[in-house]
Order: sequence, then structure tokens, then C-alpha cells
Amino acid sequence: MARRPQKLYETRDQLSFGDLTVPVRLIVERGRYNARASVTQKALIIRVPGHVSEAERAKMTREMVQWAKQLYAKKPAAFAHFRKAELASAYTFEIRDKQYHIRVVAHGLKSHRISWVSDGELLIELNQQDARAESGEIIAKLLAKFFAGIYLPEVARRVHELNAVHFQRPIKEVKLSNTYSRWGSCSHKGNINLATRLLLAPPEVLDAVIIHELAHLVEQNHSSRFWAQVERALPNYKEYDVWLKKHGKELLFLPEPE
Repeated sequence: MARRPQKLYETRDQLSFGDLTVPVRLIVERGRYNARASVTQKALIIRVPGHVSEAERAKMTREMVQWAKQLYAKKPAAFAHFRKAELASAYTFEIRDKQYHIRVVAHGLKSHRISWVSDGELLIELNQQDARAESGEIIAKLLAKFFAGIYLPEVARRVHELNAVHFQRPIKEVKLSNTYSRWGSCSHKGNINLATRLLLAPPEVLDAVIIHELAHLVEQNHSSRFWAQVERALPNYKEYDVWLKKHGKELLFLPEPE
């Protein structure tokens, strides 16, 4: 079995992608023979080999940064989670045709909290010692987690409804995840995972992604047989692919300051 590369050291920096500031981790590894980059929830991570010269590592790093810039140009939604909420003491936020008023206060507890005040009113309590509170980063994460908990039962019911109509395959579990790397996934065990951001899309777009993932219960690939399954259940599925490519980057849990 091949040994996994071991980290020698890393440096941290930031890069601008359009109007976004993206954290960058450059990791130098022993046992690595090529460069690779990935956009994670927290940073753009670039991994380069430690046995090459500084000049060669710099060249590899530039190539990986160029790859990231091309990805941003082609798929800006992959970087959308780096956008932060504008700091304010009160916000409004709309999801699934309902508007919420949100008040933000500081507290001395170690964790952040979001809770109901009344129907349509939320309270966010922030631990100001967390740097993410001062940057506005934590607001979107709290809202995504909160609304995922509220709407998961409804989404799960819809998954089972569409499965019963079109595929009739066993489903183990349905989850909503605050991910920006993909709209959904389906495991070979029958777990359906959907991006929480889809709650901000029109219901028919969410249905289209659900059908896409359910089709993987039949074909665990993207072969012609897979697309035939999708088209059988949703003949106009390409319309929703186009919608997501055009509007996906706008589906963000970023409230409007009041």
C-alpha cells in the first residue's frame, strides 16, 4: 500500500477572486510527486511536493492558482460560501416565500445560538470572541443549519414521494448539508444528500436535483443509461441544469441588513 504524503510545513495567505477574499493554505508535503488544489469549506488548499526546488514549487503554486481562477470563472458557486454577511444588528431574510426578521446580540457563552422569538422573528446570539462573528462569516452558517433543521422533514417527504413515483428503490437516509462543492450526492447505500442552498431555489429546481440523485439509485454513474433514467422521470431536466448554472451562485444564506 502506498504511503500517504506527510506535511512538512504550510503557509497561509489570501487571494482575491472577483469581489471575494478567499483564504489559501499552501501545504508542502514529503512523499508527494505532483501538485493538486481543492476548494474546501474553509479555504483553497494547494498541496505541492517538498523534494523539488523552491522555483519549481513556486511554478506549481502559480499553476494551481490559475486552475482556481479558471474554476471561479466557470463555476463561481464553488466559491460562494466565502461571501460574508454585512455586519448589522438586525436583518431580514426570505426563504420559501416567507420573510424573517432577525435580531443579533452578543452574549458570553462559548457557542453561537439561533432561536425563535415569535413566528417570523429570530434571535441570533453571538460569541464575540469568535473571529467569525466579527467578520460576518458565522451568520450564513447559523441560518443554513437552522433552516436545514426546519425543512428537512418536508424535503425528505418529497424525496420519498418522487422515488415512489419514478424509481421505487430503497432509500436509507436523506440529509441537508451546507456544502458548496455540489448540489447533491447519492451513496451506494442509498443515502441522499442535498445542498441546503437548494431551499432557496424554486421547488421545481429542488425536485430536479432530487430526481438526479434518485436516478443514481439505479445507475451509479453518469452514463447514457443514467441520463435516460433522469429524462424518463423529468423530460425537461436540462432547463433546471441551465437555471442552476445561471442562478446557483445567488443561492446564499446571506440576510439583508435592516
